[in-house]
Amino acid sequence: MFKTINDMLDDRDERQLFVFLAVYLAAWTLLAAMLPLSMDLDSVEQVVWSQTAQWGYYKHPPLPSLLLHSLNSLFGHPSMGLTAFAAQGGNVVALIYVWLLAKQILPRQLAIVAVLITSLIAYHNFRAIVFNHNTVSLPFTAAILYYFYRAVRQPERLLMWLLLGVAGGLAMLTKYSAVLVLASCFIYVLWQRLWTNPQVLWGLLLSVLVFGVVFSPNIVWLINHDWLPFTYLDKQLTTSGGRLKLLGNFFANQGIRWWYTLLAVGLLAKISPRNLTTVEPSSGNDDRRFLLIMQFTPLILAMLPLLFNGNSLNSNWVSAFFLPSGILLVHCFFRYYDETQLLKNTRRLVWLIQLIILLVFFTGAVIYPAMQGRAARTNFPSQQLAEQVSTLWHEHQQQPLTIVIADNWLGGNVLLHTRPEPTLLIDNDSVISPWVNHQDVANCGALVLTTVADKALPIYADVFEQASATGIFSLTWGRPPRGAVVDYAWAILSPEANAAPCRFNEIHRAD
Repeated sequence: MFKTINDMLDDRDERQLFVFLAVYLAAWTLLAAMLPLSMDLDSVEQVVWSQTAQWGYYKHPPLPSLLLHSLNSLFGHPSMGLTAFAAQGGNVVALIYVWLLAKQILPRQLAIVAVLITSLIAYHNFRAIVFNHNTVSLPFTAAILYYFYRAVRQPERLLMWLLLGVAGGLAMLTKYSAVLVLASCFIYVLWQRLWTNPQVLWGLLLSVLVFGVVFSPNIVWLINHDWLPFTYLDKQLTTSGGRLKLLGNFFANQGIRWWYTLLAVGLLAKISPRNLTTVEPSSGNDDRRFLLIMQFTPLILAMLPLLFNGNSLNSNWVSAFFLPSGILLVHCFFRYYDETQLLKNTRRLVWLIQLIILLVFFTGAVIYPAMQGRAARTNFPSQQLAEQVSTLWHEHQQQPLTIVIADNWLGGNVLLHTRPEPTLLIDNDSVISPWVNHQDVANCGALVLTTVADKALPIYADVFEQASATGIFSLTWGRPPRGAVVDYAWAILSPEANAAPCRFNEIHRAD
């Protein structure tokens, strides 16, 4: 891979591709760092999870949180800019893998066209600003596609099979739906009768063994934690909607995420000249079959629970399944076009559309709600919340604030701006936040934070009764008439008398 990237430095078109990716990454990161006051709920949740290195979390496998944990440790603390960089950085790596795969299938300039078209799919632009398991799965799924293609085309190269196993294991450590992409690999092997080649069988065995080694720590964690993510998934799949309605919503959402990609493809087909002298390579049909199977098999498998059981299917869950799309579109529709002119047209059009997406997203999601005074996630006063919480704690306690008891949204926003960051006991439940327990609360004390409306919930009612101090404060979110004034209830749990030293104080001193 690195040799291929070094080689591209001698090619002007490919240098321009990497300039595009660098500008793209910088623009999204800088605007995400400067304009919003807070982040998407999923990104805030990852700030919470990334505080501690775990081999699993109650909703998902661990790799996204471990990656963010490493970045936060490297730069000292979490931030909105760093979280956006991590999200879009993974997306850029995914597009580089798409380029590497495209170069195996298409001529050099068409490979670049395929990457640029792929970048227009919503999962690679405004959806990729959110650091969650869907976004982080992009680079690892793209790596599976690339190494699998290389492995089945050159089955004697064991390195490709080994890297396929690593990529597959890392993909599963990112999102369990990666199993559908891996299943597509096996379906391709069966469909093409590649299993009759002993080198393919030995290669697959090596991949499976490496996959097992990489994925095994999460398996151990799942066994020790009663398979928590699958309990959560079962609840998420439960729905009261009808199959046709759910299917219609799914395709409607995909249409929203795809319409400007298809518009760009239609415009390029209309304005670009054709080259009738192009000769179809002998591998063309095999490559098209590979792309079709790897594109549609995971989507079909993902929709089966919806079709048979009426389970819900979130449109974002299939983010990584469209990675072959740009290559497939170019392979099917642009093989007979003048490659040089097509690349020029694509480059200009994609730069324009990406700029429009960037401006429309930040205007619509950040600037306009702020101007209107509307209460939106992006203008949630997270720093004010963190400052208020810190002030309340230090008015009643002398020791540092090390534990906050709150939900992911409120607690995550406090963690984002408090230094050093306290630890969050999510919803007062040590099962879903095993990095802290109720003995820690007894030793360290804690600040409890929730909305007044949720104060009476069983998960908070007991701690408010045990508190040494309680109160209410209000926070203005936006401004009238579209904003809201939210009332928050807080409580101080003092350390118990003769309690053991707080272990988090040592961590804070080390920081």
